[in-house]
Amino acid sequence: MTMPNIQYSISNTEYELSRDLILERTGMLFGPRRHDALAGGVLAAAERAGCGDLEAYHRLLQRARTDSDLWDDLIGAITVGETYFFRNPAHFDALRQRILPGLTARHRDDRRLRIWSAGCSTGEEPYSIAILLRQLLPDIADWNVLILATDINKESLRQAHEGRYREWSFRQTDQVVRDLYFTPQNELFEIIPQVREMVAFAYLNLAEDAYPSLATNTNAVDLILCRNVAIYLPEAVTQEIAGRFHRCLVADGWLIVGASETNGKIYDQFASHNCSGATIYQKTQRRGDTGTRRRLRDAETPSRRGDTDTRRHGEITPSPRLPVTPSPRLPVSPPPLPVQPAVPLDPYQEGLALLGQGRYEEAMTCLLDCITRDPDLALAYYQMARVHANRGQLEEARSWCQQAIERDPLLTEAHYILALIHQEEGTLDEAIARLKKTLYLDSDFVLARFSLANLYQQVGRQGEATRHRAQAIRLAAKMPPDDMVPGSDDLTAGRLLTMVRATI
Repeated sequence: MTMPNIQYSISNTEYELSRDLILERTGMLFGPRRHDALAGGVLAAAERAGCGDLEAYHRLLQRARTDSDLWDDLIGAITVGETYFFRNPAHFDALRQRILPGLTARHRDDRRLRIWSAGCSTGEEPYSIAILLRQLLPDIADWNVLILATDINKESLRQAHEGRYREWSFRQTDQVVRDLYFTPQNELFEIIPQVREMVAFAYLNLAEDAYPSLATNTNAVDLILCRNVAIYLPEAVTQEIAGRFHRCLVADGWLIVGASETNGKIYDQFASHNCSGATIYQKTQRRGDTGTRRRLRDAETPSRRGDTDTRRHGEITPSPRLPVTPSPRLPVSPPPLPVQPAVPLDPYQEGLALLGQGRYEEAMTCLLDCITRDPDLALAYYQMARVHANRGQLEEARSWCQQAIERDPLLTEAHYILALIHQEEGTLDEAIARLKKTLYLDSDFVLARFSLANLYQQVGRQGEATRHRAQAIRLAAKMPPDDMVPGSDDLTAGRLLTMVRATI
């Protein structure tokens, strides 16, 4: 079959259509200086798609999901994944001298570290962090370290997972480091298994809202690196991402962005520090933690045990209207409209809304209000567990989960949270057992299938991993793509499906 030949030219209208569609789907913005890079990438991708003209290619893109093979090919064509180990020495000096020593001292008792490399490209950055941790922690084997590495480019993720690099990736790497942590293979150098196993790679589009989330491991993070990603993004998108990063981080957690991406306006919710010549950001307080929750309802009515199902589903019974009768002695005039008293907000639904905004202190106030009104409302205990898990407070989260299960032994979401707690603690056998319990209660709980597949992959049980991954794909594919996945933090079925397929 002969592929159509597209001339290397693009009209202003076609360029603008391509630029706007890419911005809408991925959040990436291509300015005038990158005109040729975008035009060349779009034309090459259109030719590989078998399209005779760009109008036909644009129609295909508009009909396809952003996580489709068609979009994967385009994203790979227009993004530049040029990186190398220990890129930007000032950042790694800050990590070596201040950030990582401070984090390891803070976690000396629980020996848990959570680090996220957002926009990891082909993996040099997260592997550099893993190597640095091995240099700083002689007892690294006794630590539970998660280095999450995400990217929108699936081909880059595949290369990162393989962990094989050419000479060019080591242009700022000491020979001693290369000799200790890489194995030569012809013209390539392969990362040693001890380092590879410290990093978990996953697909994530930062322009979408699948974070912070327990399901994507983007909650209670100690350190986020997102370097040379904002150069692709308009300021409004970068501002939204900065706010989400703030919610992903634990108190006093750190954020490192590219040297050319520091911006006091965008990162104004962080405290900025200069360390080793690099500007780094720290979360010093949680957004919304004002100490006093502003009540949004004018009146409260006492609840009854029988009201549990009503509050669980957010149904509110409105107060009766109180008509106002005009005096007959007044001049004739249209009667005033009946007065509608303010409807009390349901504290459970208010708590959920605040939790979704990352306003954890206020959310807990609402949820404790629910529990005071109805001590048997298991969902309120479960949501309290979510709050504490999102903040990295595992013991508190475990206690609230157990209290939820005492009140409703069939509450699958609580069993699932307990499994994630075991996973974060590194007790993988207990995590697997709890996930099996979750699936015993609800065999269609797709997040449990996905998590179990990942755990079995981690412990080397490939057959079980493949089986549960296939089940997760089947269940997610049955759901409408824009439906929220039960037990997740605003994760849609379509995004979960992309994440599962990216692990194959």
